[in-house]
Amino acid sequence: MNFSSLLFIFFFLPIFYLLFILLPKSKRYIVLIIFNLIFYLYSGIFNFCLLFFTILFNYFYIKLLGKKYQRSYNVLVIINILFLSFFKYTNYFIFPLGISFYTFNNISYILDRKHNKIKNQSFLDYLCYITLFCNVLMGPITRFNEVTKNIRNLDISFEMGAKGFYRFLTGLFQKVLLANNLSILYNTFNSITNKTFLSCLFVLIIYALYLYFDFLGYTNMALGLGKMCGISLEENFDNPYLANSISSFWRKWHISLSNFFKEYVYFPLGGSKKNKLITIRNLMVVWLLTGIWHGNTINFLLWGLYYGIIIVLEKFVLNNFLEKLPKIFKHLYVIIIVLFGYILFTQNSLNDISLFISNMFKGNLYNNEVIFYLKDNLFLIILSLLMILKLPESIKNKIANNKFINIVIIIIYVCLFIITVSFILSGSFKPFLYNSF
Repeated sequence: MNFSSLLFIFFFLPIFYLLFILLPKSKRYIVLIIFNLIFYLYSGIFNFCLLFFTILFNYFYIKLLGKKYQRSYNVLVIINILFLSFFKYTNYFIFPLGISFYTFNNISYILDRKHNKIKNQSFLDYLCYITLFCNVLMGPITRFNEVTKNIRNLDISFEMGAKGFYRFLTGLFQKVLLANNLSILYNTFNSITNKTFLSCLFVLIIYALYLYFDFLGYTNMALGLGKMCGISLEENFDNPYLANSISSFWRKWHISLSNFFKEYVYFPLGGSKKNKLITIRNLMVVWLLTGIWHGNTINFLLWGLYYGIIIVLEKFVLNNFLEKLPKIFKHLYVIIIVLFGYILFTQNSLNDISLFISNMFKGNLYNNEVIFYLKDNLFLIILSLLMILKLPESIKNKIANNKFINIVIIIIYVCLFIITVSFILSGSFKPFLYNSF
């Protein structure tokens, strides 16, 4: 079930939330667990049984062996990694929805149990944590203590529920009105037969916008739903395209994944507390794992290696140089590096990567087809860029206390919701990009 589907918006969410708010605070988590299971069951019986098996296996493995044998936790982590690898890197089964994300949540739970960071060992709380419909499909990757600290006493004020719903709608608009249309435009530019420098450049720019608003839209919906339930989920984006270094970019993009690798891989390996060679090794391990997590083709391995090398260079070679650059050049440097990274991210083989670069630099600068598509979609591109520059947000913050303006914003949101529903009704279903990771 997709957050941007009519089934979720008009049936699942209203029925769930009505039951949720009508029950006493101490009983709400039961409704939450039931609807978590219904939500994931919609993805298929096989997926549901697989998820439930991992929950039962991990929980009772720790219950039976965890207290007696400390090393059994490491064995369990390896079992979970092998489990994920089997489905992610072999083609025997259809890729189970959310497996990359809920496996990392499982690993987080296992390692936090190992280090005695989790005192609450309730099966129902663990079940709710792993199956939480707000983030089971695409994150954010969370920690057990953060999600379950108030799980038995979910107190929601009207203001909290309204803010959560407002954020959910914001994400819905970003997904349906921006990301889905950018997806069409991306496919249009990608299908141009007579490749030019500008056509290839705009393939990368539009993909950058598409990926960002697709994942940001999902994240805003997930965090909004969490807030509506009184659950705080980790922020996943902090305006990454406005970063002034690649290291800063990756502290602002998919924050929960970066934090997972930092907490459970980088720090245990020694982080940056030892000598320079060890630090370089640790950074490269993290980035190779990040690339592998995203996919099983050579391009993702190269993509991880690419960012690992750049971050090592920034840390030990380029840091002083970058600090002296004017701000505009820092941003330009980040955009160039990120756009080139998307060549590695989107082209599945070495041959495809080589062909894309060849088409970009050996062809003409532009042709009439490129200009036509740009003119035809200029509003969408400009609007997306303005959203990245936070212009609508900054205007809203300046006038936030004006009651008349707040009424206008509500009217605008109602209109946008009607337009969004009409887009969903008229368009074909477009799953979130990160479902495939």
